[in-house]
Amino acid sequence: MLISWVFHSIEKIGAHSENPFQGGSDDTPISSIARNIEIDLKEMFQEAPVPLLMQPKNSIVM
Repeated sequence: MLISWVFHSIEKIGAHSENPFQGGSDDTPISSIARNIEIDLKEMFQEAPVPLLMQPKNSIVM
């Protein structure tokens, strides 16, 4: 019974971490990272307009 629970847990963890860019609360905030890179590059090359930082929604940054 214990061994089957371990394998089932490993399968659930693997399925959950299979796609880290789905947009869930514990996924990689790829949109925010891309926006920060865009802001940094525009500031570096002194281009305008510089977009605003992404604000968290329900304490989650996408």
